[in-house]
Amino acid sequence: MTNCEPQRKYQLTAISDALTDIIIEVNDNVLDNLDLPKGNSIELNEENLGKLEKIVSTHKPQIAPGGSPTNVIYGASNLGLKCAFIGCVGSDDFGYGYINNLRENDIDTYVSIKRGSSGLCYTLISPDGQRTFGLDFGVAKQLYEYEILHSLVKDSEFLHFSAYEFRGENPINFATRHAAEIARKHGTKISFDLGDSFVIQSSREQIETFLSEKIDLLFANEDEAKALCGNNDYSKLLKYTDLAVVKLGPGGALVITPEKEICVTGYKVEDVRDTNGAGDNFQAGFFYGLHKQLDLEFCIKIGNFLAANIIRRIGAQSQVKITGIEYFI
Repeated sequence: MTNCEPQRKYQLTAISDALTDIIIEVNDNVLDNLDLPKGNSIELNEENLGKLEKIVSTHKPQIAPGGSPTNVIYGASNLGLKCAFIGCVGSDDFGYGYINNLRENDIDTYVSIKRGSSGLCYTLISPDGQRTFGLDFGVAKQLYEYEILHSLVKDSEFLHFSAYEFRGENPINFATRHAAEIARKHGTKISFDLGDSFVIQSSREQIETFLSEKIDLLFANEDEAKALCGNNDYSKLLKYTDLAVVKLGPGGALVITPEKEICVTGYKVEDVRDTNGAGDNFQAGFFYGLHKQLDLEFCIKIGNFLAANIIRRIGAQSQVKITGIEYFI
């Protein structure tokens, strides 16, 4: 954003499947019994949904608003960025709780409320800290194109969403792409997270079609980057953007631009409890660095710091507000 442009109200607006996280710690044999592939996100069928509900009834789950882009704006808001959320919830306690939680954390909500059940994400944490997701979408995919406010997208520096919103021929799929068209029209930057290697495989054509018109910022982890590129030549991501970020887990992150590549090693964490939200919190820190016009190496460092801290606790969101994080890292 140049100095002659008016300042936009929001630094970051996210479109996300509005999924309330139901977080429980389980043993690996539970995943086997549910037929859920460890480390991935799978839509639940009637059989494993019933099994999961029985498991949850014997635990004391943590409950929090979820969805990958939601986690990103949650973290960015904690750092002081002005954020907004676009999504769809049901007319139930989970839906109203979702909205209230975001508002309590200084995130403006532009939410559609539909009759029916809100989306739920059963987040299963293994003893090694790995997370596996079982999804019951409810009405979360029922966000329509006409519910995207042009003025909101226009008043945002970045519009952020993920491949998860492209899953299936659902209204939110078309609404998200419609929002991207509005963003391009008004000079709002577009950020896209590849989300999940399973989603890339199932929705490759749609994702590649969307990315054929370059975006401003592309996030991926190693598996997702390989799934899109076909191998580990991450420079191929520059076909879709001039700023790609590959999250390397404990290895930190790699930033790729047409001019250079920058890799910053992650912080060593001995007491890993839950890897859920590590990448999302990294992205929140990276967005903060970009907004503060810090160099890319420092943007990675902030992201690495937040990722390292979130995996020490259960849940994808921190409750800690941090002002001026760049001054003490």
